Amino acid sequence: MSDFKEERYVKRRVIVFLILLGLLLWVIRVVNLNREKESDVMYMELGQKFYYGELAIQADDFLLLNADEYDAYFDVKDDVTDGGKVACVQFTVRNDSDNAISWDDVFSVMGEGVVCEGWGSAYNPYMGAKLNKFYSEQLDSGMQQDIWIVTTVSRVCFREKTWENLSDMEFEYVVSLYPDAVRIRLKTGKNYGGASL
Repeated sequence: MSDFKEERYVKRRVIVFLILLGLLLWVIRVVNLNREKESDVMYMELGQKFYYGELAIQADDFLLLNADEYDAYFDVKDDVTDGGKVACVQFTVRNDSDNAISWDDVFSVMGEGVVCEGWGSAYNPYMGAKLNKFYSEQLDSGMQQDIWIVTTVSRVCFREKTWENLSDMEFEYVVSLYPDAVRIRLKTGKNYGGASL
């Protein structure tokens, strides 16, 4: 009878060992998958050019403006509520392909929006439409165009101390998430001095 108990005890230990080994291998796999995801982001700086297909993209300027500054800088009235701010990114895009690219395709590449720690907002196409002047129906081959991407920043999204020091925050513009994630590190203040395309 004792051999039966001993055999049963050994079987239970083997089963428990196999279950723990399987669990450990599963955890290792999950950790490795998560590590692989982190390395897929390409970071760019203001003034640094990169390509999305044959479209050359460069962020030239980043402005964080209150309502009065925005109205004065762009000569646009009543787009920003008092007490709110606007994050503005100026891009230079150039078509290096042999074919024209529609503006819809250009803006679909221009991405997701502005983010900082604990906050993010997509660009506002209605505000951008007032700032951007297009000289043709599409971005012709070899053509270069400056465009502004803007989004509002609301005070209710931040604590008071953070809001007062918003210009000290580290902002990024997320150009795309797929197939390769591209983020541009933004610095506040005009006259950053990025090189042109």
